[in-house]
Amino acid sequence: MKKLLVITFLCTLGAVLFSGCQNMKDDIDNLKNPIPTGVVILQDELNVQNGMSIEIPFRVNPSNFVPTKENVVLDVISSQITRAEYGSSIPEYTLVDIQPDKNAQGEELEGQWLAVVEAAEGAYYGEARLALILTYTDARGNQVQMTSSSISLLNSHVKLTGNMVALNGPSSCTYWNTTTDMPISTSTQLVPRPISEGSSTLFDLATVSVESAVLTGAQAGSFTLQSDESGLKWNISANTPMLEFEEDAQYVPVTLEVKLRDLIGGNEVTITKTIRFYKTEYTVSQTMEYKLSEWPMDSRQNIELGEYLAQIGVTADLFTRYSEHESLPVILKPAFEAKDATGENNVSSKYRAVFILKNHVEDDPDPDAISKTLCAPETNYLQQRFYSKPLEGEYQLWLSFQYCTAESLISENPQPVIQATIKVPVKILP
Repeated sequence: MKKLLVITFLCTLGAVLFSGCQNMKDDIDNLKNPIPTGVVILQDELNVQNGMSIEIPFRVNPSNFVPTKENVVLDVISSQITRAEYGSSIPEYTLVDIQPDKNAQGEELEGQWLAVVEAAEGAYYGEARLALILTYTDARGNQVQMTSSSISLLNSHVKLTGNMVALNGPSSCTYWNTTTDMPISTSTQLVPRPISEGSSTLFDLATVSVESAVLTGAQAGSFTLQSDESGLKWNISANTPMLEFEEDAQYVPVTLEVKLRDLIGGNEVTITKTIRFYKTEYTVSQTMEYKLSEWPMDSRQNIELGEYLAQIGVTADLFTRYSEHESLPVILKPAFEAKDATGENNVSSKYRAVFILKNHVEDDPDPDAISKTLCAPETNYLQQRFYSKPLEGEYQLWLSFQYCTAESLISENPQPVIQATIKVPVKILP
């Protein structure tokens, strides 16, 4: 019996001694493992495009400590998108991998690593201050977290698409100034549009570069394209007063094609704008007839101008803008001359009329009022106010129209977009 007790005691003692030795061995093994003393992010600022990933270089001291995706956490210290707390992440940025960093020759750099972070898809701009948290086991076997001693500012950008930018400017232009015998140039510029439907945030043009800008079309060679210093605005003008117009055509279409490259993601987008260059002269085919026997008591006659104005480029499309910040267009009053049927001799004194460009308003209580609201040109008409009855005969009304944008009127010599003459044959009958 005593012998059995001795054997049992010795076995128990051996088990205790073995367990203690095993624990001591584990402690010794833990002491042999490298203990990290610091984490340093090596890049102060990074740019990433939404839906893409970015590599954040960092180092761990000592260099023989090997971090893994399981013991490294992305720490979003602050963000414009979501408020963050210590050791937290946000849905917009996710740490997906830890990889060894390499030099240009493909050799691994000792102690240097890459934290691969993905930015979520979406139309948003974000700025976040990121750190890395490294989790390790200390000599006592406790889990300890260490935050990197430096941070990185991560800027996320939206991906360039064709609907985020536009070419702004008039879509119609007469091509030659008959007064100065010089070409009329029209300008168009690159403007940002909202990054998503309904958003008030405009695309950041600083994240794109203009790769090329060319004119296309059957008569593109008859026009000159010039860029300003910014590289985001172009002037287009004819280099000849003898454009070739197709039969019954009043304009020549020329398209500006601008290729843009996204500086963040590298993708390319081509945007276009077609400008219609109109003739500077249009003769109405139908003769207008007035009867002196039916002359109105107020000596006023109206000419509907919508169809005629369209022939020189003054249509609703002329006033189309991509940017709500663009200045409103201005139509200047037309100049007037009356000539005989040949169109050579000025007989304005016989015609005795003045002309006012008005917006048509049904049941206008004040026929002398000129609407200050810019309506579609199709609703405009020209009111003739006669001082007295004109003389019987055949005439030509020469109506000279000039259109300028409000922006160009600020300059000392405003550049017209439309400068054209409409000739209207008129017959005054008994």
